[in-house]
Amino acid sequence: MTEGPILKQLIWFALPLLIGALFQLMYNMTDSIILGKFVGAEALAAIGATNTTTFGLLQVAVGVTNAFTVVLSQQFGAKQDQKMKRTVSNSIWITVVMSVLLGVGIFLGARPLMELLGTPKNIINDSVLYVQIYGGLIAGQLFYNAVAAILKALGDSKTPLYFLIICSVLNVILDLVFVLVWHQGVRGVAWATVISQTVSAVLCMVYMFRKYPILRFNRKEAAADGEILGEILRIGIPLGLTNALLAVGMMVVTGVVNSFGSDIVAVYTVGGKVNQIATVSFGQLAFSCAVFAGQNYGARRNDRILKGIRQALGMVLALSAVSSVFIFTGAKYVALLFLNAEETGILGDTVQMIHIVSFFYVFLGAIWVYNNALRGVGAVKATIFSSIVELAAKVGLSIWFASIFGYVGIWFAEPIGWILGLLVSGIIFHRKKWMKNF
Repeated sequence: MTEGPILKQLIWFALPLLIGALFQLMYNMTDSIILGKFVGAEALAAIGATNTTTFGLLQVAVGVTNAFTVVLSQQFGAKQDQKMKRTVSNSIWITVVMSVLLGVGIFLGARPLMELLGTPKNIINDSVLYVQIYGGLIAGQLFYNAVAAILKALGDSKTPLYFLIICSVLNVILDLVFVLVWHQGVRGVAWATVISQTVSAVLCMVYMFRKYPILRFNRKEAAADGEILGEILRIGIPLGLTNALLAVGMMVVTGVVNSFGSDIVAVYTVGGKVNQIATVSFGQLAFSCAVFAGQNYGARRNDRILKGIRQALGMVLALSAVSSVFIFTGAKYVALLFLNAEETGILGDTVQMIHIVSFFYVFLGAIWVYNNALRGVGAVKATIFSSIVELAAKVGLSIWFASIFGYVGIWFAEPIGWILGLLVSGIIFHRKKWMKNF
């Protein structure tokens, strides 16, 4: 990505990511659709009550694996082949440690955490069961993310896509078998997810080492390397801690939502799924900015970074505006993918949430572009500060607005957080202090 037409490269890199994200959405959505349509709103709410817990804890690890992409993309741009081998081996060691610590911690802490969040009594047992299975066996998800991060650093966004497609198709099949044939409900959905993720991770790792000799390491290179670990963790720990803080904040918001009962939890769940559908296109293009900025930072092409981010921002703003229009006008029909038409109360509240949040997608797209660009050049502290501002607004306003306007107030808190976080990231990026590290 250090030479040639910028926007074309960004789009071609983002396309496989987009297709992969769509398949990932498909298997995530399948869980919710099957439970909502064939088991009931309570089962859907039980999964929804765990969303911020499972997603948040996973994001702690994702923050660290994002460091793999940043470090390796800079090394790849600087053509430091031997250093890349040691970075890959140390990345795998880090993933092993995270898998053990997170898996054990999530399994043992599932019930206390669900109780702390005020999960409604009629769904808490299913919620705990889902967290214990999904979280306790999170290694498959973490290893897939680690391998995908390594490959994306090389500019290969296609290989992770192929194995994500395998994962998605397998998950859909297993969902249908576990829920419709074996009637396992929430338990079946959890096992379907874990099995499909683990299969995908193993296949992807085997293929990676066969296709890319540059990533293969010998016994000496497999040893822990203090310099490499320090380089990864210097970026990864702040990102991981930031995501941990974000997870805690989102759990607080979930607690506020839970206080309004399982129907509003179902609304929050479906609204969140719809937002994932709406933002997937511009989200993947924004992510490509991290790899683009990282490779050009390693090649000392700061002029190209600025030009590329301007072009990416324009494209992301256009895509996010289009998404806003389509989701706003089609809110009811998208919500009906997850809900039955006779559930009129939940359906109406879901449409209202979608209408409110979708209006602000352009701000979300912009903050994603700036934060990924800043991560790519290693300006981690800037993204941490932006995330803290965004989080503080979401949490504080959710609590405040809910006490005044009821649950509708919660739907406004997140978009306001996006706007405030964008102000921070945008100002920091355009001040260009990160260039002084050259």
